This record gives sequence, C-alpha cells and structure tokens, in this order.
Amino acid sequence: MMIPPLKNFLWLSPCVLALSSCLLGPNPDAAQVDLPESIRGNQAPHGKSFGDQAWRKVFRDATLRSLIEHALENNPDLAAATYRLEEARAQAQIARSAFFPQISVGADAASNQGSINANQVAPGKGRHSEAYNVNGYLSWEIDLWGRITRSNQAARAQLLATQYQRDALQTMLVASVASAYVDLKNLDERLAIVRRTVESRRASLELVRSRREGGVSSDMEVRQAESLLAQAEVLIPTTELAMATKENELRALLNEYPGHLTRAGRFDQLDRVMKIDAGLPSSLIARRPDIAAADQRFRAATAEIGVNQALRFPTLTLTGRSGVISGDLSNLLENQSAAYSFGPSLLGPVIDGGNRRARVVAARARAQAAMADYDRAVKQAFRETSNALIAFHKSGQIIAEQQKLVTAQNGAASLASERFKGGVTSYLEVLDSERNLFNSQLALADARADRQRAVVLAYRAMGGGWQ
Repeated sequence: MMIPPLKNFLWLSPCVLALSSCLLGPNPDAAQVDLPESIRGNQAPHGKSFGDQAWRKVFRDATLRSLIEHALENNPDLAAATYRLEEARAQAQIARSAFFPQISVGADAASNQGSINANQVAPGKGRHSEAYNVNGYLSWEIDLWGRITRSNQAARAQLLATQYQRDALQTMLVASVASAYVDLKNLDERLAIVRRTVESRRASLELVRSRREGGVSSDMEVRQAESLLAQAEVLIPTTELAMATKENELRALLNEYPGHLTRAGRFDQLDRVMKIDAGLPSSLIARRPDIAAADQRFRAATAEIGVNQALRFPTLTLTGRSGVISGDLSNLLENQSAAYSFGPSLLGPVIDGGNRRARVVAARARAQAAMADYDRAVKQAFRETSNALIAFHKSGQIIAEQQKLVTAQNGAASLASERFKGGVTSYLEVLDSERNLFNSQLALADARADRQRAVVLAYRAMGGGWQ
C-alpha cells in the first residue's frame, strides 16, 4: 500500500520549530512581596523553625497520636482533597496532550442502488455500486503563539496549587484534632477540680450543720454553705455537657458517629515545650502550604493571560488523511486503492465584537486578584505566627503567676476554715476564701490549656503538620 512520501513531511520540522518559538503574555514567575526583617515575638530568628518538626515529634501523647492518625486516614475533607488532586493531575495530562498530533482511524462501507427514474444511473452503468475505505486522520495544532505552552504552565501550576492546598488542609486537620483534644483534656481537669470542690464543700456543709445543732452556727451560715455547694454542683452537668459536645466534635473530625472517647492520664507534654522558634521570615513563606498554593494560583492566572492573548491570533493546524478507497472489497488493499491528502490550515478571528480582547482584560484582572490573595495570605501567616509566639511566651508567665495565686488562695482558705472552727470569724470569710480558691484553680487549668493551644497554633502557623 502506498504511503505519503517522507519528503512531503520533512520540510515541516524546521517550520514547526520556528513557528512554535513565540510566547505571548507574561511569564508565570513566582509572586513577590516585601517581607519584614523578623517575626514579632520570635526569640530565635536564625534558629530552626518549630514548624520543621514532624507532627509525631510534637504531639507525643499516645491517645492524641492515635486520633490524628485516624483523622488522616478517614477525614472526608482530606479524602475529597486527595480526589481533587487526582483530577488536577488528569487535567495537567489533558493539557500536555495538546503538544502532540491527534491521530485517529476510521473505516466504513456502503452499498448503493441508484434510481433510473431520477437519472441517478449513468448510461451503460449498473444501478448497484459499493464503496469501501479505511483511513487514518491527522490533526496537529502548531503552538504558533504559545497558547498550548501557556495552557500547560497554567495546568501545572493548578496541579501544584491543589497539592499544596491538600497539604494545607492536612495541617489544619492535625491542628484541629490537637486543639479539640486540648479542650477536652482541659474539661477533664476542670471537672476533676469541680468534683474535689464539691466533696470539700459537702464536708463544710456537714460541719456547719453540726455546729448549728450545737448552737454555735446560725441558719444563715447553713444557707451560705448550701449555696456554696450548689454553685459547685451545677458546674458538674454543665462541664459534662461541654465534654460530650467536644467528644462529638472530635468524632466528626475522625469521620465517626457521636460517641465517648476513651482517654487516661494527664496531658502536659505540650506544656513542657520550653522553646518555640519561628526561624527566618523567608523560611515561613517557603514552609506554609497555603502560601505556596496561593503562589501557584497566581502563576496559573498569569499563564492564562498568554492563553487568552494567543486566542486573538490565527490558529495554524496541520491536517492530513491517508488510507485506501475502493469500490470492490477484493482489491481494497492494493496500491491503486491508496489515497492521501495533507496540508496546513489557518483560521483566525476577524470580527468578534471585542470578545477576545475582553477575555485578556478578564485574565489580567484574575491575575491581579490572585496577587492580592497571595499578599493577604503572607500577611495572615505572619500575623498568626506572631500571635502564637506571643501567646506561648505570655501564657508561661501567666501560669507562673496563677500558680502563686492558687498557693496564696489555698493558704487563705485554710486559715479562714481554722478561724471559723475556732469561732474567731463568721462563715462569710470561709465563703469568700473558698470561692476565690475555686476560681483561681479553674483559671490555672485554663491557663495551662491556653499554653497548650498556643503550641498547637504556633505549629500550624509555622506550616507544621503536613510532613
């Protein structure tokens, strides 16, 4: 079977290379913003960043580790992000395929009988005829103005943006699980304080009642003791309600139905972290996946400018067909049945009512909006990191001072109780001292939880959690 002579195609190679060397539109370079010289609250700007550590090294509580691993395996939002990543890979492959010729094959057969009354049969010819053909078709768009190249750059940037967005979601998920667990352990500690206080106040109430029976205390003092006990008892169901809500929140992050979460022991590993460094400002930009995603979205939008600019110019396409055609199936594959056609085609817009020009304007606007989003993401990262660093350092000071207050209030409560038993003072002094001690104990528990939350927030703000 005859095929098109090779010399008919060889002359196209240098032409294709020459015509494909023009790229319209700006290059999709990285977004640039001015960075501060340091991060406010960072005590070691040249040290290794806390965010560089793997989450397993930061969160060492066995129960928390298990919860995070379960969340990473089952969280529906993370699963959806993984599927979106697969879609982005496929879209990038679709864009890349435009660089290559599109080749297809077709075959058909027809049997015809002409109408003599309609003059469809030539004199001396038969009414019946047959036609058979097998053809290969070629279509190859030459990247004349760089539209295909820019489309590939945009698709590649979108793929990377989707990857970074998934990493950002994982960072958020790890932090959300850790924060919810800190909240839950704080509620455990608050409930333990409340129950100890209830037991202590019940004993105090019994003491006051026995003193009233002995004629030492009054009914007013009994009522004051009952009121003090009730104030503590009402916090038990209140705290248990908050615990159940927080447990259900954690279950949701794990993609599970509401239920109890088994946990044991004290949760103070995070509270023992003595030093959190943010590193250089440039390292924060490089490490945060949400910033990287914003940068890639800017690059994709920039590349789309070139795509839309190229649409304003003619499109050059090489088309061809080669195959065999015959009216008799028996000689379809003979050389005399071979036929081909090949040549370029040029198609360009003439009048479109400003459509393509408006597309370029819209693409530039999208790129500017993406740049604004990137700038916002960078400043938000520095704000979150600074807030977390300051919260971590100040919460340590708050804990130290709050511990002193608890010690002082505990001593005052003991003295008030002894003075009341000795008949030196009224029960009102005991009431005030007990209330102050109880509130300072709860405040200390909250201060410890705030420090632990600051560790979690600092880790997330510095881009940790996706490694």
